[in-house]
Amino acid sequence: MIPRSSTFKNFGIIQTNHMGLIDESYCGDNDQWFFPALAMRDTEIHINDRICQFRILEHQPELEFYEVTKLNHANRGGHGSTGIK
Repeated sequence: MIPRSSTFKNFGIIQTNHMGLIDESYCGDNDQWFFPALAMRDTEIHINDRICQFRILEHQPELEFYEVTKLNHANRGGHGSTGIK
């Protein structure tokens, strides 16, 4: 569960837990999916306002990790970089 790209602009809210992971165990009649949000300004959210979204994914397949001493790929400039110099 994540905010839509326009949620902060339109409503002034941010998600407090950054991303909510909802697995297949949330399947009971009384289970609810939540979008915990913090209002950064006065706002109104009405029924049917679209403030968040979710994606249904398959379980990740089993992974194998290999230890290497070098990655042998081009550097992109570090965390958060577009690679523009």
